[in-house]
Amino acid sequence: MALLSALIAQLTSLQTAGRLCVGFSGGADSHSLLHALVELSRREALPPIIALHVNHGLHEDANTWAAHCAVVASDLGVEIHERFVSVESGASPEKQARDARYTVFESFLDAGDVLLLGHHLDDQVETVLFRLIRGAGPSGLAGIPEQRPLGKGLLMRPLLKITRAQIEDYVVSHELVYLNDSSNEDTRYDRNFLRHEVLPLIESRWPGYRHGFVRSAALSGELAASEPIDSQTE
Repeated sequence: MALLSALIAQLTSLQTAGRLCVGFSGGADSHSLLHALVELSRREALPPIIALHVNHGLHEDANTWAAHCAVVASDLGVEIHERFVSVESGASPEKQARDARYTVFESFLDAGDVLLLGHHLDDQVETVLFRLIRGAGPSGLAGIPEQRPLGKGLLMRPLLKITRAQIEDYVVSHELVYLNDSSNEDTRYDRNFLRHEVLPLIESRWPGYRHGFVRSAALSGELAASEPIDSQTE
């Protein structure tokens, strides 16, 4: 399937890692990534796979979500580490949570480790469009990088060419039980508004629009190749 093919395309990088650490929220994307990686490990020799769950404590069900992730990891035979972070009330809790998450990721990685995140093609499109609206330059419009150094290790996003629909197909075909944060449906948030209102309308008129966004992001990346990547905007 598409997810396994995406991982196989990165097989050399995966096999030479010290550990393969998956940022595991328990949602459909990270669950599919972790499941596919375990499936690949049954076909190819891979380093130890570790699920890394960051508990932000922002939602009333945060501890229930963490327990769910522990069960999933156990069922897959994967070691799981939970890390707690504190997010203060006030401006932009989403940004605070993201910053705290990346701080955890960076501190967890040892030399040679690879951190895998489940960002996909639709995340990339949303990011590029959102940054365009905000007036970003070439560095911002390059979108989410497929890989970059992170602390002592390497961050990789092997599903960045996989669509949300393909991930949903994987979930259905493997009968995965995943967490669904209801806030992801709240169109008061800008990204959710783009995801649920704007992009479906664009797709109804231009079904192949994703390819255009990806090409523009690649061209912007070439222009911005000498500029540092701002991890705060990923």
